[in-house]
Amino acid sequence: MKIKKIIKPIIFLLCICIVAGTGMFLYNAYHGYNINIGFTSLPLNFNPDDSSSSYKWNGADVIVHGGFIKGIQSGSSGDSLVIRALSPLPAVEIKAPGSSARNMSITLENINPEFYASSVDKSLAPSRIAVNALEFTLSVDAGETKRINPSRPNNTEDDNYVILGDSRDGYETFDKIIAQVNALKPAFVINNGDLVYSGKPNQYRIFDQMVSGISATLCTTLGNHDIRGNGRDTYIKLYGPEYYSFDFGDNHFVFLDSSRGYAEKQAIPEAQYAWLERDLQKAQGKRIYVISHVPPTDPRNDIKPNEIEAYTDKVKREGGAVEQKLEAYSEDESIDHGFRDKQEAQKFEKLMSQYKVIAVYLSHIHSYFDYKKDGVRYIISGGAGAELLTQNSYYHYLIAKAGATATLTMVQLPSPANLLLKRYGATASLFAEAMYKENRATVILFIAGLVLLVLLLLLLLFLKLEARLAVLLMLIKDTGRYIAKRYRELYKRKD
Repeated sequence: MKIKKIIKPIIFLLCICIVAGTGMFLYNAYHGYNINIGFTSLPLNFNPDDSSSSYKWNGADVIVHGGFIKGIQSGSSGDSLVIRALSPLPAVEIKAPGSSARNMSITLENINPEFYASSVDKSLAPSRIAVNALEFTLSVDAGETKRINPSRPNNTEDDNYVILGDSRDGYETFDKIIAQVNALKPAFVINNGDLVYSGKPNQYRIFDQMVSGISATLCTTLGNHDIRGNGRDTYIKLYGPEYYSFDFGDNHFVFLDSSRGYAEKQAIPEAQYAWLERDLQKAQGKRIYVISHVPPTDPRNDIKPNEIEAYTDKVKREGGAVEQKLEAYSEDESIDHGFRDKQEAQKFEKLMSQYKVIAVYLSHIHSYFDYKKDGVRYIISGGAGAELLTQNSYYHYLIAKAGATATLTMVQLPSPANLLLKRYGATASLFAEAMYKENRATVILFIAGLVLLVLLLLLLLFLKLEARLAVLLMLIKDTGRYIAKRYRELYKRKD
């Protein structure tokens, strides 16, 4: 039969879809992320004690403060040394020993080009090459030292900065936040972890492409999702050191790596604690802010959630018995998202109090909490795009003023209704959209394979039931003929 002849081609196409889809998924998931055509990454060389990075290039010593030397970009006009900023105004120093002059091309990325260009010597005349990058072409004579040394702003009190966290696979929400942040023109943006879902190169590629559109310095720290697989290596290649600090006016910002805190007993290694104490001691007299991902203590255990009345009332009005039970279960059964070692949590909180830290910015919990402990303000902001399953949570980001320690503005974005059934549905939709964005060809191949599988099953079912279906079809035809014949007889009789 003709049907039997098409079964083999369908099976062949189905196998191609499965094999090709699986191969493309594995390739996307584990193939190293190439930042740009012609770009060569350099091993990270960074000293957190003075926030410096150095590299010998073309016989000259290049030293960066407030950033790190990321790699070399080759182009038609020659090579350029790429420096990524870790602070709004990094400084670059080039020392050229020897007997000949050198022409140096420096690309400075992750800055606000207008803000940075207006802060350096006018004779340097950088050219803008992206929304967050400048290129400097410098001629350095033998024995000369050239500096790109932006003057620190005399008054940073009115400058805004943005705090957000847990953006990972919430691409649609995060894209809206980026657009709003660019309109705000902040001095810098803090993303306190979980940039991506599972540390895969294709996820970092999408995130990196998205944040390359932020026209300000993006200051990041590692989250537990970011280090899955080989995620830590990809993060370091893209965004540099695991911990660092910088000054902005009278403010001192400290970025820590607590990403191990979700799976390992110790969240922050001892070497990092030793550096932290040295850094906090040097920063005394400034307003100190500490940024990390995992909170030392989960506030849901003893702190009432920051409720939005409309969300809370919606559960009471529309939830019903099932929703009320789910809410109660979700609230009681939430996993503790603080440090696993409670003695380490106490150690961390004691350090924050001892060195008079103004505020600790955290995420990890996809919600918003703001509370004080031993004189230190702890702010959890995890609403930049990831799924919302914590009670009374909503998408948001925060705006702070550099000179106003108590002022914090929350900007809320459209969020799924505060009903768990709807939120689980929204979560499923979020993951499906993220999977399509991260692995578009794979998803298309698997959908095509699923259609072919359904078609194959229907054909096999038809062949198995062909004889019975033929009898059923004959019965239907005979029944139809009889009804038509009987109808004509009755109609003629009435005439």
